[in-house]
Amino acid sequence: MLATILALVMALGLCSVSWAEDTGKIVVHGIKYNDKDDSEFATFKAAYDALKPVVASVCDTNGGADGLGQESAKSAEAFKSVFTDVDSKGNATITYKISGNVTYDETSCANLLTMGRKSSHYLTNERHLINFKFVGAIGRDSDTLTVNSEMTLPYEWWSEKTTTSISFENLTITGSAPNGLRPTQAFFEGINFKVDNCKLEGIKIYNCSNVGGSYTITNNIFDGTNAPQDAYAIHLQGNETAPLTINISNNIISNYARGINIDQKTAEATIKNNTIKDLCGITKEGNTYGSAIQLTQGTSITVTDNTISTENVNALHFYKGLEADVTISNNNIKAPYLLWNEANLDQSKITSSGNTLDIANRDKAMTKTGAIDSTTTINGTVVEHPIVIITPTEDTPKTEPEKNPTT
Repeated sequence: MLATILALVMALGLCSVSWAEDTGKIVVHGIKYNDKDDSEFATFKAAYDALKPVVASVCDTNGGADGLGQESAKSAEAFKSVFTDVDSKGNATITYKISGNVTYDETSCANLLTMGRKSSHYLTNERHLINFKFVGAIGRDSDTLTVNSEMTLPYEWWSEKTTTSISFENLTITGSAPNGLRPTQAFFEGINFKVDNCKLEGIKIYNCSNVGGSYTITNNIFDGTNAPQDAYAIHLQGNETAPLTINISNNIISNYARGINIDQKTAEATIKNNTIKDLCGITKEGNTYGSAIQLTQGTSITVTDNTISTENVNALHFYKGLEADVTISNNNIKAPYLLWNEANLDQSKITSSGNTLDIANRDKAMTKTGAIDSTTTINGTVVEHPIVIITPTEDTPKTEPEKNPTT
């Protein structure tokens, strides 16, 4: 009997772990199901199973296809009969409203973001399923999106000049996705990516889309306590030629190995009014290195009004090959090292003023192999640390005979 009871307890314990994975619900806005919009599901898998046939039904499948590839819609009317949130240009939006804790995982649900549809195209230059939103129903302290895989965007037909948008608002975002929060697609022409008013816990934002567009990351809290050991909080890469606008503003970043990396050759980036603190760096062969802000590639990059406070890494790193025009102004920086100018970026490319600098190792930078000389000038007020002796205005009581007042 005791053995049976123990087995039941263990089974219930295992079940409780499984149930805890999804303890919320999803309301899907933008797809009509059972003649209504805003259908509610307990999990993304349940939504996928129910809505995949609906998405497939839009297309003419007389040729034997299943309607989930790149088949055209039966008609514009058929498209609008299923997709309810369509703008004047024929672009459909799906909004996933998250309540409680809900898991996103494509492992057993191919093209989960689009409910099984591979292509954004339905009718040439007329109808597209192309906009996706994840929104917390109550707010980021109540609603959690657990992301355990990449998010596959629909591919686009060449020369249709459409831009895919994906956004996350008012959510806690966490999960085990190997590349973090990463929407990805090999074949499309533009992306607008947005994360606003979210908490990212142990997960990074990583994008390597081979297209232009915009990245807007604002008003978020990043806590890297359980992030991969070498992770940036934000790492943005992209196309060699397509223009890209980046806005990273009003975020708090802490406990990651490294902070922000701009790595897009055509990027025009603004990093403004962020707080970056308590970075742990990467430790190898006895050296701890890294940076709060790394500039790898870009056209024009502005770093302004940020507060950087760290005890382990460089405040700034200009990676080898950087050719951007860089402006660094009005930042408050406290760090052991100010700048590793690995790119040897010419001083004429750097505009700086109004910074307050509290740097432990002046004119030095920390590299993977140890500290080196670094003479690039970042202008501003330098905080000095002289020895200060304060003499009390009154005698302090003597605690022992003949003892002098404390100074």
